[in-house]
Amino acid sequence: MRFAELVLVPTVFLVGCGGSSTVTAPSSTPPNVAPAPGPVGAIGGTVTINGEARPIVWVELQRVLDGFPWAYGTTIPSGSWEWERVPAGDYVVVIKTPPGLTCDATRKSATVGSNHRTVVNFACFGDLKGSILGFASAEFGTVASAHLTLSGPVNRETISNRDGFFAFEDLPPGEYLIGWCNPPVRASVRDGAIAFVRVDCS
Repeated sequence: MRFAELVLVPTVFLVGCGGSSTVTAPSSTPPNVAPAPGPVGAIGGTVTINGEARPIVWVELQRVLDGFPWAYGTTIPSGSWEWERVPAGDYVVVIKTPPGLTCDATRKSATVGSNHRTVVNFACFGDLKGSILGFASAEFGTVASAHLTLSGPVNRETISNRDGFFAFEDLPPGEYLIGWCNPPVRASVRDGAIAFVRVDCS
């Protein structure tokens, strides 16, 4: 399993596809007891945004029988997702994307067969913005009310809050300079992604 994050209870950890997998057993299975063996397969696919695979899409694998989310997580940097050792049966793959996207579908039916890998791909399009979040700090810690400037594809100004936190949101992709210290801090924004920076004038 190659997801960045999965939250599933109870869990069974599997190794394959270059990493560990976390999948959930049926809710009727007692805790710490492995489900009875049966036919299993694999299911996976890719989510593209404007023709590029992106790691910002939430994916759920739901059982048709009861709509139960059998597994879920976000796509990895290559835009792909996959679960192995999935009990054979009928499922629905559901994706949830950031605002501003239109996809060929957000739900697709899939049947997992024994010893077979099922592929389900999604294609999304739209004008997706990004953000820069960070903290302004100096020799003695974070700095409140720091006046920061942003220059690049768009120019902005903002002031850090009492915790030194600042945010530039709804940004088109590109390379930016954040001015407050000398030299300014560089940040790269991709569509739909958040760039985290620390502007440190120590």
